[in-house]
Amino acid sequence: MLKVMPGSLETRAEVLLFQCHYLEQPVQCGILDVALRDLLDFHHVKSTQDQAFVVILHEIERLVNAKFSANRFEENGWVVIWPADLLRYGYQERAKPAA
Repeated sequence: MLKVMPGSLETRAEVLLFQCHYLEQPVQCGILDVALRDLLDFHHVKSTQDQAFVVILHEIERLVNAKFSANRFEENGWVVIWPADLLRYGYQERAKPAA
């Protein structure tokens, strides 16, 4: 199971990049800002601080694992969550409202 590696988060203009590991090998991952905002809205996350990411971290890991298991990699080998992936793999149960 892929887990987001602590300290690997990097914010870019339209994507949040992070790294996971699979069998000791790094897996480069990302989530487009549009998909991230959709997740935050779905889970009623109002905070823009780091705790907002923690609220949906499990959901992001679930989506990355679903794409990884389905061998749905980008041409460069990355696993990137697009807005369409939220529909393809579904949303997890809505979390209680966060800060």
